[in-house]
Amino acid sequence: MKPLAKASTHKLKVWKNICVDFMKAYQQKKVDEMISLCHPESTVWFKPLGDQGKGKVHEFGKVLWSNLIECFPNLDNTVHSIISEDVMIKCVVSIRGTQDKDFAGIENKGGSFDADHIFVFEMEDQKIKHVDVTWDHEDFITQLS
Repeated sequence: MKPLAKASTHKLKVWKNICVDFMKAYQQKKVDEMISLCHPESTVWFKPLGDQGKGKVHEFGKVLWSNLIECFPNLDNTVHSIISEDVMIKCVVSIRGTQDKDFAGIENKGGSFDADHIFVFEMEDQKIKHVDVTWDHEDFITQLS
């Protein structure tokens, strides 16, 4: 039993490191590197956007994150905690930036935002299988208005 527990603990550490690498690549604005940590068929759900916020990481996620980085060129994040549970890794993150271009229907007024986000990564093997991203969207819009 102990070798299995060690393997499980090792797997959780590997998964946490993959999620840290994802957030680090995000901080460095390296979208291709973020995407490379995901399965080719991995999915993402930006939950505050409802069904319109669902898609494949390599398509929808890549476009959204690339657009966000383009519209907020000083985008930055700070990871506050990482918690593992079964095949899920939860990251609590602060994301902030100053708007430089119109973004997702939000007119550029040069405003800044600083918002807590929760990323829940579902892992499979050594890749990200699914990502749920949650934030207070109303507050995000208010900060930029």
